[in-house]
Amino acid sequence: MYCDTYRSYYESSRVWVIICISFLLVGCASSGNGGASTNRETINQTAIDGYVPCAAIQTRTQPITCLVLHHTATALPSAMETLQGKTKGHRVGIHYLVSDEAKPRVFRMAHECFSTSHAGKSRWKDYNGLNQHSIGIEIVNLDGNMNPYPASQISTIIRLCQDIVRRNNISPVNVIAHSDIAVGRKVDPGSKFPWEQLAAAGVGAWPDANEVARCSQLYQKSIPSTAQIKLMLKTYGYAFDDNSDGNLKLAIEAFQRHFRGRKVDGVVDTETIAILAALNLKYYGIKPPAPSLTTAPAVKK
Repeated sequence: MYCDTYRSYYESSRVWVIICISFLLVGCASSGNGGASTNRETINQTAIDGYVPCAAIQTRTQPITCLVLHHTATALPSAMETLQGKTKGHRVGIHYLVSDEAKPRVFRMAHECFSTSHAGKSRWKDYNGLNQHSIGIEIVNLDGNMNPYPASQISTIIRLCQDIVRRNNISPVNVIAHSDIAVGRKVDPGSKFPWEQLAAAGVGAWPDANEVARCSQLYQKSIPSTAQIKLMLKTYGYAFDDNSDGNLKLAIEAFQRHFRGRKVDGVVDTETIAILAALNLKYYGIKPPAPSLTTAPAVKK
């Protein structure tokens, strides 16, 4: 079943199919950008500065329900080359690539009517393998856990994400990091990525500060049991094997990288649990669980 966004196109006409096939088969004029065309176009409210066809695509068989953000970990030329999906044994791809130039550009590498190989081995909620369920955006940054994202780049990302989220009716909790869906395997787009700023612009989830404060008071002396904490994480969306404390630590690190980037240590402390409880209340209507006899670790500011 094709995603709802493109269902009407396929049912009413073959025009979009022809466009998508042409996009893959027609080479782009060289412009010093890895073969990208420079014909500027606007898709709804998003300015697309160039096209770099990606070969690592598949027919989309599931509705688009998630938006996954990544960092490239390489500079623009190398990222653009890799993401064309032509490397034997490493056929990765992406829908959009956002540069880190003074005036950031957005390159489309695959039409949204296709899925691309950007998520790899991944899980989120009941989704096992996010490629079919998601749109992927790569952001040029050598390491988003060390390097802040420039304001101009974030503004460009926000406009692009607003467009994608609106057209595909993507829930805030399904705007996610690669590290959220590949716990312990990936760390991008990193702890420096400004998720709170995106949420304020209508892209993604963020807890209410007042509710975090109330939950912090609730868990000041003791926090929920380990079993309850695992359930809280899985309720929000994190999927991980819970048969060891090591796996829980990795899941907590992924959660902190998204919602408490200033301190990512995998420690189940009062602040982390308060944020998690506030998120589950806001987006799922689930009341914070009662504290257990487990002593809450001290939070080092």
